[in-house]
Amino acid sequence: MPDTTSDLARNALGFVMALAIGFLVGRTREPSPTQPPRPGVRDFLIISLLGAIAGYIQNSTVFVALFVVTSTMLLLMRAHHPERSGITTELAALATFIIASLCVGEQRQLGAALGIVLATIVARRTELRRFVREGISDDEYVDTLSFLGLIFIIYPLLPKGGFGPFGFFEPRRIWMFVILVSGVSYVGYFLTKFSTPRRGAILTAIVGALASTTAYTTGLARAVRESPESALESTRVGLVGNSIMFPRMLVVVGLVSPALAAGAAPSFAAMTLAGFIAAILLGGSVRSSDASVPVSTFRNPFSLWPALEFGFVFTVVLLLTQVGKHYLGDKGQLVVAAMSGVVDVDAISIALSQFVGQGSTAISTAVEGMILAAATNAVFKSAVVTASGQKTFYFRMMIGFVAMFVTGAVVLFLVSPEQFARLVQ
Repeated sequence: MPDTTSDLARNALGFVMALAIGFLVGRTREPSPTQPPRPGVRDFLIISLLGAIAGYIQNSTVFVALFVVTSTMLLLMRAHHPERSGITTELAALATFIIASLCVGEQRQLGAALGIVLATIVARRTELRRFVREGISDDEYVDTLSFLGLIFIIYPLLPKGGFGPFGFFEPRRIWMFVILVSGVSYVGYFLTKFSTPRRGAILTAIVGALASTTAYTTGLARAVRESPESALESTRVGLVGNSIMFPRMLVVVGLVSPALAAGAAPSFAAMTLAGFIAAILLGGSVRSSDASVPVSTFRNPFSLWPALEFGFVFTVVLLLTQVGKHYLGDKGQLVVAAMSGVVDVDAISIALSQFVGQGSTAISTAVEGMILAAATNAVFKSAVVTASGQKTFYFRMMIGFVAMFVTGAVVLFLVSPEQFARLVQ
């Protein structure tokens, strides 16, 4: 015997959700006494109820008929008030009808989510206009469109499978990692762009680590050279940013090989903690002012060239790593890790995580390679910070780097990555 009680409860919940969406959206469109008449809360409640009824009946003819009637009434009301500008209210009403119909079917969760999104869009008109007109430059807009085109147009067209020696060249997989790394950088870029100087120092260090610790450290060195009085403050935020690089590497690697991320966690957590302690001990006070650390700038990571550049580097690293492993075994991978770390730690980290996932590289070897790549990158950044010309800054940064990697090496010696990975799985 069918459970009619549960069916009734589900249907009732669907109608309640539809009416709630009608109220939320209608509340944002309720006209004030000084505005021309337009659909308000009561109208939207009725429209959402009609949409729910159309969805409940599950008859395409009835759905189309009710949708046409609703559209006609909205158009007639709009035509009687030519003094009004725009059709946002009418479009929102039609969207409410369709979303309400989803709420009484199997897609009610999707309907609820879309209803909240719709209500937010119509409620934040001023903020959206300001964001579109002032928040995004023309170059950022065009670059973002170009990159999205590469994701949704080029990516599906890329061939599957491996090509070349050892099958190292996998166009679709390589481009997937390009999207992954650039997406992380995208978050850092816009958080930096929209943060104010007063929030600035630590927030910029965090998002600088998300985007590129090398670029961030280079920016700090330039800032210290121009403002020597910011040396101590720059040391603090610089070490914080470089410490956050390790959790970021774990996140990127964990998306490809959770086992490798688990095995690397003890050493990377220790290096992060050591970096934070070094920042406290070597970076002076926690006070921050608008002029203490100039906010370093980052390029838009969704512009075409940086994406292609990383793809090229990643492809070369894949080839060198495969060749090194084939001819020299695990030691060959470590040599490639040390070399590639100067250019980019993400490329070798993702390559190693792939090999761990395929079972061709041991977790301990991959962890050693990641730490070695990060250490080589730190050596390069140590040379970069000397360009500041301020010993107070670059000596302390170097001491902080040494503390991080000595701590990581000790923990790696004491805690076996394979054993730890098995414990947490």
